[in-house]
Amino acid sequence: MAKQLATEMAPPFNLVAHYMIAGAFFYIVTSFVLPSYAGELGGYFVSSTIASLSHLYLLGFVMMIIFGGMYQLVPVILEIPLFSKDFAYIQFYLYVVGLSTMAYAFAHEKMLFLLPYGSLLVYIAMLIFTINIFLTYRNIEVWSISAKYIFASNIFLFFAVTFGLIAALNLYYGFLDIDVLKIVSAHMAGVLIGYVMMTIMGVSLILVPMFSLSHGFSEVPINRGFYFITVGLALYIFGALTDIFWMEVIGVVGIMISLALFAYQMWIIFTTRIRKQNDSWAKNMIASFAFFILSLVIFLLSYLFKWETLSMFSGYLFFFGFLATIIIGHIYKILPFLVWYQRYSPLVGKQKVPMLNDMIVEKVADWQFWITLGGTVVSAFGILFTSKLLFVVGTVTMALSAFLVLYNIYYTLAYRE
Repeated sequence: MAKQLATEMAPPFNLVAHYMIAGAFFYIVTSFVLPSYAGELGGYFVSSTIASLSHLYLLGFVMMIIFGGMYQLVPVILEIPLFSKDFAYIQFYLYVVGLSTMAYAFAHEKMLFLLPYGSLLVYIAMLIFTINIFLTYRNIEVWSISAKYIFASNIFLFFAVTFGLIAALNLYYGFLDIDVLKIVSAHMAGVLIGYVMMTIMGVSLILVPMFSLSHGFSEVPINRGFYFITVGLALYIFGALTDIFWMEVIGVVGIMISLALFAYQMWIIFTTRIRKQNDSWAKNMIASFAFFILSLVIFLLSYLFKWETLSMFSGYLFFFGFLATIIIGHIYKILPFLVWYQRYSPLVGKQKVPMLNDMIVEKVADWQFWITLGGTVVSAFGILFTSKLLFVVGTVTMALSAFLVLYNIYYTLAYRE
């Protein structure tokens, strides 16, 4: 069962706001450049233009929000202060400059000479983050399953970004006489599964029960999933780098079992929830896990039958279906709480204070959910059927709905009773 969060350990809201606002900015940018990638349909999915988009979205939106969330949640989950707030600010500025440079270099072949510089800045920023988290763990007393997931995810992040830096430098300098796709495969698995998914799995065990008022549920699936995913991912990365196919297969099986156990854990939590109303958060959670399960099934089929179109389809559902909806849903809960805690918690008992639900416009969030859902489904079918028209219509719809997310973020930050 989720415990009470030690909010007094939280860093200044200004720090977290840096990452949240930047993440929202990159989400808007990605949403508006996505329709221009219609020409990539049916092409090779490991291209420099796709690399530009994926880094802009994954590193700019997904990981920027996760970094902000980690700086907020790690101290309150572990009940220990963050090692260095200064490190977090330094990381932020290095990361923004490095990511922008790297994405621009990937997107414009003539500017590829900037790739090593952008990649190095991002790598240094990532190192600062992992060092900050590892040093924060020095004084940990209780190793909960969430703490284990977060710690392991940062180990995988270190190796994943190292592989990424090597691949980026090799793309420009060409100093490795090996198939660089092996390194890219290890890099992608380490970032997506090792860091993003393991972080989501660990944090979800805290946030989902807290927001849904679930308690008394078994944590056996998520505990077992930890060992399957850590061993499976390690085997997959080693197998990919050394070209040992059977090891890759065993690794994929272990990862898939872990992700299935995670989905089952979330189902257990939802079936024991007290808060039954389907607000914007609940709708996003339900949709995100529907996309999650669908993307897993389709990925498994694409892996078994070596069908590249299905691989792109499953990846798109994972990126823009699962990740976007679960992050946006939690923004609607976490951001109002952070603003409320900073601005109104000292006034509790002295005057009337707003409820958290007052700090977002629920009707706008509801419209945003349905519009984004429709756009995601239409654009995903555009990928499946190689239809530029469906893809453009869907992604333009998603881009317009992104402004509704931005509106609610602005409304929360500017909220005054």
